Amino acid sequence: MLLGGLAAGATFLVSRAVFRRSHQESAARAAGLEPIEDLTHVSASLQKSALWTLADGGFERRAVAGKLARESGDVSVTAFDLETLREHRGEWAWLPVDPPFRIAGVVSVVVCEVDRSFPHILFKRAGRGDEMIDDTHIERLTSLTKQVRDRFGMARSYEAELPKALPKQPLTVAGVPPHWRVYSDARDLVDILLPNGLAAALERASRRDLVVELIDGLVIVYPAARDVVGADAFADLTTTAMLVVDGVLAASARVTPRGIDVTTS
Repeated sequence: MLLGGLAAGATFLVSRAVFRRSHQESAARAAGLEPIEDLTHVSASLQKSALWTLADGGFERRAVAGKLARESGDVSVTAFDLETLREHRGEWAWLPVDPPFRIAGVVSVVVCEVDRSFPHILFKRAGRGDEMIDDTHIERLTSLTKQVRDRFGMARSYEAELPKALPKQPLTVAGVPPHWRVYSDARDLVDILLPNGLAAALERASRRDLVVELIDGLVIVYPAARDVVGADAFADLTTTAMLVVDGVLAASARVTPRGIDVTTS
């Protein structure tokens, strides 16, 4: 019986690994990228994002990366599913902005590295994450950690730490597309970005519940309330992220070895 149990366990682990590898390769082909082992190549600025605060870190799945051609030059792109550390602990968190929003336990993310440098700016489109809906009964029944938390009367959700560079209230600025709101202390920069290409890009990428973060040299794009199912949908999220990147590149100046290139937009 012991040997049979060990064999069954080993078979399950191998089958799961093969299944995940297959999904990773399908996602890579659909998005025009390559499978990767981890996120060690991604800038540490990712860990300063609101996404990382909400997730409290986590574990990547279906990770793919590569360079995608744009008019202004190739852009390094990394896409992955993030299983949040909070999900492992059986909890979820919300970002304490007005209005607040939560993310799902597994969220699909596209990170693009650009030759720009930004203070922290967060754009959020209205969607299910704003409704702050608790995990469903089925989600809690199928999670051992969530069942344990419920049994001991522990809280299901917590307020995440708000990144220092993000204010609680959204900015009141002209040109924000319908259903979008923006948070940043860099109001002057937002006033420049929106009319010069970013507002139009957000309208074209107007997917419900989408979050866009600009921080240092990263453009981070993810739907707040759920992960993206299927290789084609994963590729579609990557395409959406590139629409946003095109707007960001059109509206901002390039960083060169000598600093900001004020002659390039």
